[in-house]
Formats: sequence, C-alpha cells, structure tokens
Amino acid sequence: MTEPRTQNQEPREPYSFRNLILWQKAQDLALAVIGVVAKLPRDNAGQIIGRQLVASAGSIGANIAEGHGRFSLAAHRHHLSIAKGSACETDGWLDLLRRAGYVDANTEGRIHTDCVEIIRMLTAKIRDLERREEVGAPRAARGDGSPYDTNL
Repeated sequence: MTEPRTQNQEPREPYSFRNLILWQKAQDLALAVIGVVAKLPRDNAGQIIGRQLVASAGSIGANIAEGHGRFSLAAHRHHLSIAKGSACETDGWLDLLRRAGYVDANTEGRIHTDCVEIIRMLTAKIRDLERREEVGAPRAARGDGSPYDTNL
C-alpha cells in the first residue's frame, strides 16, 4: 500500500532497491551510455564495443539491485563488488571509444566522471559492509525486517 500523496508530491514507493541513490545513479549512467551507443557508426568495431559498453553499464544497476535483495552481508557485498568491476569495465570501454575516435573527449569525460562517482560510492558501501561483518553485525543485510511489501 502506497502512502498518500502530500501537496505536489508523488506517492512514495515502498522501500526497495529503486529508492537507493546509488542504484538510481547507475541507471542514469546506463541510459547515458545507451544514448552514446545509439549514435555510434554501424561498423563492426563500433557495434562490438557498443554492445560491451551497454552490457557493462547495465550490469552495474542490476548487481546493485541483486545484492540488495540478498539475505547476507557477504552476498550483498559480493554483488556490489561485481557492480564496481562493471563500472570500471564501463569506464575502460568509454576510454577505448574515445581513443578510437568514436566519441569526443567531452562526452567521454562526462560519463567518466559519473563512473568515478559510482565507483567511489560502491567502494564506500563495500567497506561499510566489511566493517559490519567484522564487528559481528547480524548476518542479514538489513536488520529492519523485510523491506518489501508482502501484502500481495
């Protein structure tokens, strides 16, 4: 059940990974990448690099969401680590596109900045989960019970 709207506000969504700023930034990055790839030439190299770039960018948000849905801190951390690797991969493919002359330095620089921000956020969250594991925090990724609406 969604909460009632207040003046000039959309109803709040029940708690889920979609509420995470990190996931939202990852999705925004994936959309920016899709926009860049849509403008690539249809030659073989551009299309191959473009597919790899969309896959790695899409993997970031997907792994953040999957990790958020896991029941243990270790599993959550593992998926965030995969997301971080995908963010680094995305940045690497972008660099290659710029070096090959498929995108200009401004486009690559803007998306690179977004990648770096996501990598930093993921690193901070991974370290936080590691500290929680070290101090013997509850094994559940979230101690507040089930965050998802179970009234189906």
